[in-house]
Amino acid sequence: MNRILITEGDPCGIGPELVQISSSKLKSIAKKFSILYVHSQTRFLPSGWKSVDQPSFPSSPGMYSYCTNRLSEEEQNSLKVGVPSKASGKSAFASLECAVKIQKESGAGLVTLPLSKEWVLRSGQSKFVGHTEYLAEMYHKKTFMLMSGKELNVLPLTTHVPLVKVPFYLKKIDLSSLISAIRSLPLDPKKQIGFLGLNPHAGEGGKVGNEEKKILMPMITKLQKAGLPVSGPLPADAAFSEPTRSKYSLFLACYHDQGLVPFKMWEGKFGINLTLGLEFPRVSPDHGTAFDIAGKKIADPKSFHQCLDWVTQNLAKWKQNLGNQE
Repeated sequence: MNRILITEGDPCGIGPELVQISSSKLKSIAKKFSILYVHSQTRFLPSGWKSVDQPSFPSSPGMYSYCTNRLSEEEQNSLKVGVPSKASGKSAFASLECAVKIQKESGAGLVTLPLSKEWVLRSGQSKFVGHTEYLAEMYHKKTFMLMSGKELNVLPLTTHVPLVKVPFYLKKIDLSSLISAIRSLPLDPKKQIGFLGLNPHAGEGGKVGNEEKKILMPMITKLQKAGLPVSGPLPADAAFSEPTRSKYSLFLACYHDQGLVPFKMWEGKFGINLTLGLEFPRVSPDHGTAFDIAGKKIADPKSFHQCLDWVTQNLAKWKQNLGNQE
C-alpha cells in the first residue's frame, strides 16, 4: 500500500495551518494513500484525522494522526501560535524523530513541514543542523538538497555551513554519491548541467581566487568522465538570466544562498526541497515557519501542495529508479 508520512514541523509556525487548509486535497489523496500525520502535542492538531495509538500505519487508506506525547502539560499550555519557544522546538524535533522510526518500518514517502533550526537547538538538540543533514545521519547516507520547481532545478553542493568553510566542504564531497543522485533525476538529456563558479566571475582565470582551478575543475572533469553533461565553472551572476538559464536542466551551486536566492525569487511558492541519496522520497516546502503570519489565515499552501503532488506521482517511480541502479 502507498504510504505518506507528514511531520508537523514547528507547531507555532504555519505547518498545522497548511495541513488544515489543505483538507480537501488530503482527503482526495487519502482515497488511495494511507497518510499518517505525526505530531507531539494536541493543541494545534488539524481536524479530520483519525487518531491511532501506535506509531505505525493502519492497513487501509485514509487520514491518520499519531501523537508522540513528548510534551508535558505545562509545555503544551505554553505554546502560542506565532511565538516560537523551546517547547515548540522540542515538539518539532520529536515529530521528526518519530517519523524517521516509522518510515524505516514502513518505507513511506516523507513530507516534512517547516521547523526552526534555532529553536530545535535551543530545545537541547545541540548537534541539529537541518532536515537534510539529520536524515543523512539517521540513514547513514550521503545526501544532497535539491530545490525543484516548474522551471529551475538547483542543487547546492554545501548547505548549512559558514561561507568561509565552503571551499573545505567542497573538497569533502563524495562524487560517486553525487553522480548517483544526479542520475536518479528525470533531467532533460538535451540540456546541460551548469556548475557555478565559487568566486565572482568564476575566478576570472585565477585573478579572483584559485578555487575554480584547484577545486572545481577536477570535480567537473570527474562528473564529465561519468557521462554527465556538466559545463562550467559558470559566472554565477549571469547563469540564471535568459537565455542562459534555459540551456540548463540543473544548476550545481557551490553554497546555499548562491543557488537558493535566485531559485526562490524565480519559482516563488511553487518550489520544493527534495532530499537526494535516500531510498525513499523526502520533500519539504521551500519556505520556513513564517511565525510572523502564523494564525492569521493568510498562509499559502502552494508549496505544500507541490510536495504532496510530487510524492504521490513519484513514490513508485523512485523505488523503480533505485532498483535499476542496483
